[in-house]
Amino acid sequence: MIKSFFTKDQSWLDKWDNYLQETERGLYNQLSFWIKAYDIYGFNHDFYIITDNDEIIGGCGIVIARFSIFKFLIVPCGPVLDKNQEHLIDSILKDLKEFAIQKNCCFFQINLPITKEGVGFHDYTLDKISSNSIFYSGLEGMKFKYVIPLFGMRLVDLSDKTFDEVVQGFGSNHKRNLKKASSFNFQFHQVTTKEAIAEAYNCFVQNAREKGYPLRSYNSIKYTLQNYVANDQAIIATCFYQNKVVGAIYVMICGKRLIYINGGIIKEYQNLPISVYMHTELIKYSIEKGYKSYDLSVGGSEGVIRFKEGFGSKLFNFENSRYWVFKPFYFKIYTFLENRIKPHKQSIASLLFIFKKILYRN
Repeated sequence: MIKSFFTKDQSWLDKWDNYLQETERGLYNQLSFWIKAYDIYGFNHDFYIITDNDEIIGGCGIVIARFSIFKFLIVPCGPVLDKNQEHLIDSILKDLKEFAIQKNCCFFQINLPITKEGVGFHDYTLDKISSNSIFYSGLEGMKFKYVIPLFGMRLVDLSDKTFDEVVQGFGSNHKRNLKKASSFNFQFHQVTTKEAIAEAYNCFVQNAREKGYPLRSYNSIKYTLQNYVANDQAIIATCFYQNKVVGAIYVMICGKRLIYINGGIIKEYQNLPISVYMHTELIKYSIEKGYKSYDLSVGGSEGVIRFKEGFGSKLFNFENSRYWVFKPFYFKIYTFLENRIKPHKQSIASLLFIFKKILYRN
């Protein structure tokens, strides 16, 4: 018998995390600790679970974002559903909309893991839904931009392939760099201690500073990273050269695959083929685990995208987010203010943290 309910009960969240690891449709930004990590900004969370005879067959994590007088219900990417359960989507959307109204939210936004191509890759995405679905009654666009959705997947196909066969799909430049890497005696180590994770994150910080993009401070994210690694939900690894840490990489583990999140190379070693080396080490690991793909994730500068394409990856874009407005007046005010905030997006995390302390202290 199919049942659905909202819950924050930790025993159900543990089952939810296990479910996301066991199904290939699992999405890393649906993991309970990922959803709950938004609480640091004064947001709230909930989880919508669907069971059949008490076994989870789907659901989604929910962020209830609060900014001053405005409340928003956001599903960053979901629901996750077992195969052949897509017929539940409209009833799920109805429940989520009613929940948003109950929570006094001015609007509800959701990003569905459905590819624009209409076909999933190894069943990692929901099957194409009817054009008459409630989903398409929503307005298209991402109006609340501080709970980040998944925009798609960039997958390297590993299914039934040896490492050498995967490498045959690489671009010529990556093949040369992989061969070149073998002459440098690099060492690749997965790290688990607090000190080693901090050292790895320092590579990300230096890379972000040099490339000019924002990155959270280590102090604001260290417990999250430590939790992921301790619970086998992420791998953080470092590359050693001449007894020094010269690079690091961070991937999530979910849906029976690795998903690239961040990486960085110490500036004076950026001329070495360290990035190609680290990714190929994780591809080897994925093959050993029997994973069918390695997800390089979407987005990045033109140079980053070319780098990802060099692994023979294929891009699968998700359908654009949809949203429904329940309080038009509040929504107009928020839109006006959000446009004023845009030039200061790099400091939005700090701003929200301050609002939390001012507005929600007891």
